[in-house]
Amino acid sequence: MSEDLEKSPAPRGVAREILLFFLRFLGASIALYLVYVVAGRFYTRLIALLASPLLSAFGYKLVMDKATAITEEISLNPVVFLSLVIAVGAIPWRAKLKAAVIGAAILTALNSLTVFLAFASFYRNSERLWTGSEFLSLTINFFAPILLWLVLLPIRSAFPFFRDNTA
Repeated sequence: MSEDLEKSPAPRGVAREILLFFLRFLGASIALYLVYVVAGRFYTRLIALLASPLLSAFGYKLVMDKATAITEEISLNPVVFLSLVIAVGAIPWRAKLKAAVIGAAILTALNSLTVFLAFASFYRNSERLWTGSEFLSLTINFFAPILLWLVLLPIRSAFPFFRDNTA
């Protein structure tokens, strides 16, 4: 019986791990948001420019002012994702860096797709397409960063409460 108590992590250890994760997440979020405040306009233009070839393929014109207005609303999801990646302890930096690059690229592509769909719904005057664009945008902003974090990093190995303590 006492062996079982010794093998299982103490509740304080789990609480401490969660608190440290939260503090690292908060610190990373603040730092990355400050970077975004300074350099975010370049990222929003990048998203718009990446949407441009797809718009051209369908005969639509990119209006940069409108595109950057759209991207300002959707372009913070890499900040959330990268904050999650940075906040996780016990994962080697190479794995974090690889996940960060892949995840940021995927989010950028998804953000560009959102810009394309917003323009396509405008040019087609389609309420149904606009609704789909809004749904995709919400999904990308709220769920994609967390999903990519879970898929691209070995999260189960980083947190003690996920580890199998029966051995």
